Amino acid sequence: MERVFGKDRGSMGRFFRMLQKARLPYLWILAYIAITALLSNVGISVTEYTAELFAGNVNFGTVVLPFLAFTLLSQLINSVSKIMSNLCVARIDRNIRKMIWSKTVRLPLRYYEKNKPKEMISRITTDITAISQLIMQVFVAILTSAYTLVITLRKIGSYDQKLMIALIAVLPLNLVIAFVMGKMKFGVLDLVNQKNAELTQTIAEKTNNLLLVKSYGKEEKELQTGREKMKELYKSSILNAWLGFATPMYALVGAMQFIVIVMVGRSFYSSGALTLTQWIAYYGFAVNIVNQLSTYCVYWTTFKGSQGATRRVAQIMEEMEEDVEAGEHVEHLSGDIELKEVDFSYEEKLIFDKLNLKIPAGRVTALIGPSGSGKTTLLNLVERMYPVSGGKILFGGKDTARYSLKSFRSEISYITQESTLFAGTIRDNILFGIKREVTDEELEKACTDAGIMAFIREQPEGFQANVGEQGEKLSGGQKQRIAFARALLKQSDYLFMDEATAAMDIRGKDQVWKSVKHHMEGKTVLMVAHDRQTVQKADYIIVMHNGKIICQGEPAEVYAKNTYYRELIGSEEQGR
Repeated sequence: MERVFGKDRGSMGRFFRMLQKARLPYLWILAYIAITALLSNVGISVTEYTAELFAGNVNFGTVVLPFLAFTLLSQLINSVSKIMSNLCVARIDRNIRKMIWSKTVRLPLRYYEKNKPKEMISRITTDITAISQLIMQVFVAILTSAYTLVITLRKIGSYDQKLMIALIAVLPLNLVIAFVMGKMKFGVLDLVNQKNAELTQTIAEKTNNLLLVKSYGKEEKELQTGREKMKELYKSSILNAWLGFATPMYALVGAMQFIVIVMVGRSFYSSGALTLTQWIAYYGFAVNIVNQLSTYCVYWTTFKGSQGATRRVAQIMEEMEEDVEAGEHVEHLSGDIELKEVDFSYEEKLIFDKLNLKIPAGRVTALIGPSGSGKTTLLNLVERMYPVSGGKILFGGKDTARYSLKSFRSEISYITQESTLFAGTIRDNILFGIKREVTDEELEKACTDAGIMAFIREQPEGFQANVGEQGEKLSGGQKQRIAFARALLKQSDYLFMDEATAAMDIRGKDQVWKSVKHHMEGKTVLMVAHDRQTVQKADYIIVMHNGKIICQGEPAEVYAKNTYYRELIGSEEQGR
């Protein structure tokens, strides 16, 4: 079982470094602190006038009227204070969510290969809420409570310094208990949040793949997987529930302190050191101080409970993000693509070692080879989705490392096998990433060339038809056609495709390839392919195996030299 009460040194350092980037609403927080300080001073006056009333002084002008006025003022300020607190929490949540979302988009792809993307949902929702609570209900609240504690003790000291010292002497017990319970709370709530994130990941993954689950009859197995995650969350939640015993302990300590406070005050009153009014006021102030310390106990427990959430969010903020603006702005890419002495490793596994390769400009080049040979990785390296460990990638003889990622990637169209779409309309998805104005005629022409226009016309809403979450209302082939329409509208001189027609039928592939040939004439196409029909569209072949180039050249030349290419072409011809 996970270590619950382990240490995490430096988590608060991470937290405060994160807050420096979060652009907190400091003016709002300072206004809240000022209002709360005013409320504390008004509360002192209310307690004093209350003592006068209990002592029997009911003079309307000097006691009753001021008592009513200060009580009303206290309620009004308290209401404003609560509103200000809620506004501060809302603004803190908004600013930190913006910061985390910005970080999420800018993190490199490698981060999401090591960390489950769906767990980010929990970080952006649950964990950020815990952070705003930590700021307002702990750090800011400690400042305001400390101010209240100081002015209350000063008021008691004005009656008798010894009385103030005696009161201070009986207070630390609360803090000791709070420290111990807070340490335990931190470990338990950290475990609860971890299990909650794992359950969120499991549910999101399984519900997004229900078709696969049902088609293989794995409903019971996946139900059991979900139940196990729920059971783990339940166990950690039960452990958290047992910590509820801290509340009776706080109450017991408070009762003991209350008895001591009464006895101390009574002795001072009996000796004549306090008047009756001062004795009553002292009691009210002392009770307020005990309540403040009890609140400190809650602050400490909340602090330790939120520490796990702050650590996880702070860890995300410390990840190195892509600087897409750094470098020269590239106006136009052209020429051959060259890889010179390129090294690349993934999780300590060497993928490419001193790889040298030239991909000719103005031609359709196919990357073929067994699964796992590095074809998609090569495609991603060329588009700079991953940084190379060594060597250079050149376009037209110029090192691509000199260009900003943003301007460089904008010069390339990339169609993936999945062709994932966003929730929204067909039009929104086709125009995603297109920076120029597109006319209706251009849009219809691109969709016609991509073979998707007939389907769009069948929809009552036309281009405004909703594709559903991740394009779930469309078939795989329809998604790929939308991706092709987008690539055609982008009008790049380089088109990269990773099995981009795998979900289409033979007729659909032929139609799309006719459009690609027309639109990309004289331009560079680099594609990963496994089927004969697609490979035969290429006029240059590169065969890969285990991260190495084992053959390349014209189709006829590769056919004569390479067994894998011959078997790919021959076996499919025999199967027709």
